[in-house]
Amino acid sequence: MARKFGMLDVVLTIVGAVIYGLGCYATMGIAIGFITLRPASFIACLWGVLFGPWVGGLAAGIGNTFISDILAGWFGVGGVGGFVGNFMMGFIPGLLVRDARNWKAVALWSGVSAVVCAFFVGGWIALMGYAPFWVLFWTVILVDVPPNVIATPIAVNYLLEPIRKRGLYWRERK
Repeated sequence: MARKFGMLDVVLTIVGAVIYGLGCYATMGIAIGFITLRPASFIACLWGVLFGPWVGGLAAGIGNTFISDILAGWFGVGGVGGFVGNFMMGFIPGLLVRDARNWKAVALWSGVSAVVCAFFVGGWIALMGYAPFWVLFWTVILVDVPPNVIATPIAVNYLLEPIRKRGLYWRERK
């Protein structure tokens, strides 16, 4: 039986959205074309692995679109691809990492999620006619893959046990 999305999930989503949104906003001043440097992108993957795919996905999508983009003055229809892409960046590792202690799986799926994010961001912005797909695709990969692949396994390694002790690790909650 599937676990319901409860009040704890809502709270973790809100907390994750705030942390992710502010983390991404903090580096928005450093831009490569339409894409900003994003060392905080790993937070999306971390949240998905620790708290579940829906919590990680929603926290990343909401944090990117409704916190980071609004604070930067970028909120608009162009953010649809950003919402979907960032959602996938939290959702994919949460769904596909079966054992959070397996750093190779954490790194792999966090990297893959950044590529999927790049596809949605690049595709949507190109569809809107703002910039060429391949330029955006490779730029997003350049700024998201390194922090996701390096920082996510490190953060999961340090946070998994404290999260488990508090009964917050999503795979062990009922």
